[in-house]
Amino acid sequence: MTPFKRAFTQATARYGRFNHAAHLFVAWQLLRDRPALAALAEFRAGLRDLADRMGLQDKYSETQTVAWILAVLDHLDRTGTSGEDWDAFEARCPALFDPAYLHAFYPPDVLNSPAARTHFRPPERLGT
Repeated sequence: MTPFKRAFTQATARYGRFNHAAHLFVAWQLLRDRPALAALAEFRAGLRDLADRMGLQDKYSETQTVAWILAVLDHLDRTGTSGEDWDAFEARCPALFDPAYLHAFYPPDVLNSPAARTHFRPPERLGT
């Protein structure tokens, strides 16, 4: 079983479906087990494969995939508490569990654009 599939199985058992929190759980699990770039590669490949198998290719977004795993990584590294368990991480980082979290970095029309689905778009500075 791949690390993605193992984390996916645990996430769906916890949340009952593969919702936003479950995506974050998988990212968190992968980042705890491997270097960031390897975790990103596993996350991307796993999500793409899942979307393909479910016929949901149009749901996959390269920008959101990269941005969410980097957001989880930022919250792990910034605090130096990467040894904490998931419940503690979830309680400490409630902002991440709001699907609109990325809107602080991307206008929604950019984040949901066809270009953002196929290619990573770097964050934009908003409000400046």
